[in-house]
Amino acid sequence: MKKWIRSLMFIFMVGCAGIDRDCSSCNASNFGADWIVVQYGFDGTPINCWKLSGTAISNEDKSDGIFWTGHGHLVHISGWYNRIQVDGGRFEEAAKLIGVDLSRCNDGVYGPKVKSAE
Repeated sequence: MKKWIRSLMFIFMVGCAGIDRDCSSCNASNFGADWIVVQYGFDGTPINCWKLSGTAISNEDKSDGIFWTGHGHLVHISGWYNRIQVDGGRFEEAAKLIGVDLSRCNDGVYGPKVKSAE
């Protein structure tokens, strides 16, 4: 009986984790969130990078693409890309998790480091 209860508790815990992820994804897609999106060239180096605040990103149906609205324009990318939802405004920490230097993420271009205004 104890094994059955443990198994049932494990299933509920795993199910809740999946539900939590799905709810977060749904909210971010519909209501917006903070994101870092990076697109890679064929050699695996970052070529495009966006730091997005309060933006809803959606997956394109039957495609590997995603899209969002930026500065009034519909932005669509596909191919080799990665994105991370930023929690609590911690953009630097999130950028490190996907292997990009946030100071090189220049509104769609992954370029030279931008010096901070001090």
